[in-house]
Amino acid sequence: MRNLKNLNIDESIKRKKLIYTENWFGKLDQIVIYIFFSWGFVLPFLVYFNPNRDFTKTGIEYYLLFIFSIFCGYVIFRKATEKKLTEIESQFDTEKTKEIINEYCQKMGFEKYSNSKNITIYNSVNTLSLNSNYKISRIFLLDNKKVYLTMIKENYKMNIPVLFSQIILKKEIEKLIKK
Repeated sequence: MRNLKNLNIDESIKRKKLIYTENWFGKLDQIVIYIFFSWGFVLPFLVYFNPNRDFTKTGIEYYLLFIFSIFCGYVIFRKATEKKLTEIESQFDTEKTKEIINEYCQKMGFEKYSNSKNITIYNSVNTLSLNSNYKISRIFLLDNKKVYLTMIKENYKMNIPVLFSQIILKKEIEKLIKK
């Protein structure tokens, strides 16, 4: 799990974004991902619109490059919004909501990392990682019939953001607490 040193829960809820002290490696990692995937986003356009290219021989590979470009753009977007908290309104009080979230996460086989008054963190092994020490963390902040959630991932070299799992998690938690 990533180090969430000095996580300010109240300020995070207020800003709807995880507020914690990030080390220099986390900031460097973010810059590297932006640079790397920006090239992946721009490169297909440079290849396709090359003035020296023979436009009569445009094959499907050029259009596949644009799919790659869209993917790189989405990675940049997810990295920029990785710490943003998604708000879900609950029909239950905080304790019941917390109990429902705990049951769901245990049923899914997630490992409980933290379960204090208004924060719950569950980890699971990052299946794309070679080392089982690197986890995907599901962070739930609870406040007055509201749940704020996000997912962050830790890897060895680059902390690529969670791309689609947060959407599925949000929909499943909404189903459980909104009934």
